[in-house]
Amino acid sequence: MGGVALPQLIARLLSMAAWSASLVSGLPNGRVRYLVHAKGGYPIDQQRVRMAAVGGGNDLSTEGATLGANRAKSRFGVAYVRAVCSQAGVGFDETSPDEDVLAVDGSVEFEFAPARVQVKCTGQFRIKGGTTATWPVDGTWRRRWKRSGVPVYFVLVIVDPDEPASWLHHQDTATLHRAAAFWVRVDAIEEEQNIVVPKTQRFTADTLRVWAADVEASFDGSRGGGADV
Repeated sequence: MGGVALPQLIARLLSMAAWSASLVSGLPNGRVRYLVHAKGGYPIDQQRVRMAAVGGGNDLSTEGATLGANRAKSRFGVAYVRAVCSQAGVGFDETSPDEDVLAVDGSVEFEFAPARVQVKCTGQFRIKGGTTATWPVDGTWRRRWKRSGVPVYFVLVIVDPDEPASWLHHQDTATLHRAAAFWVRVDAIEEEQNIVVPKTQRFTADTLRVWAADVEASFDGSRGGGADV
């Protein structure tokens, strides 16, 4: 065995077994997805081996987490909208949870007036599957949207696949979102009608130029107020 005496070989194997047992006991749920063999039978870097053992560092541990699955998805959806707004150079003012009385999650702050936005994030649709995505609408939402003097938009952020560990991919040259958002205007939605979001209306920085024009068109420039003011 390469000049290694039997007692030394046995001692080395026992040491490796003990180290492996301590490694596994420290993993979330005791799961090991990959077995890492170090050259010569010796561990190279215990931290890197731990990361590889739980899936290359992509899995998310529940230890220390404060958000449930739905809340985490909700925060991701709003963050996605914020990122697109930042790219377009406009602000996004999020509605305080205690002040969510207009059935909107926030406002896109254009120079002359805001557009109101309801954001939903889901994994129940596929980004490339189908031409539309349908979302149920609460009657209270519809009534409040119709009373708005500025446009109201519904943005559907689709995470695909629906696994938190896959929402973001950290590569050497970039961090990539495994998500896409689509939008539709909803302040004139008909009674008893669900929200039908066309996949042709991708939410991008260019979208905000369209929204800005819609907001400006809702005002009478001679009065400086909303269309129904």
